[in-house]
Amino acid sequence: MENISATTATEAPTRRFGGYSATTLAAFATVLAAGLWSGWATDKLLDLQKREVVTVELSAIMNDFVEAEARSGRSPEDMKRRVEQYLAAIQASVETLGREGRTVLVAEAVVAGSTPDLTDAVRADVGKRMESRADAKR
Repeated sequence: MENISATTATEAPTRRFGGYSATTLAAFATVLAAGLWSGWATDKLLDLQKREVVTVELSAIMNDFVEAEARSGRSPEDMKRRVEQYLAAIQASVETLGREGRTVLVAEAVVAGSTPDLTDAVRADVGKRMESRADAKR
């Protein structure tokens, strides 16, 4: 007679993929994801270190323009239109600096430090943009 209590119950076979259990595969995927993320984060941090920090005196640029417009004798509608164009030109010029890998700070907000001042370059670029808009309207 057989001893029934001595027989072992057969366990359900564990599921495996390529010889690895689901727990092992999940752990491997987690480590792989963490490695990929750390590589991506390191790349982004190194890109930030390469950016050049520059300043621009926006208030000086705007003051010069507003004074010139006040003396121009143009109608209020023309002055409003030119101010809008000038602001758009300044915005485009500063965005161009950003695309070139520079972080632009308003010079009036910088307390100390030796960052390059690109006010003259922005002023010249804005002047070119305003001239090209004037030429385009002709």
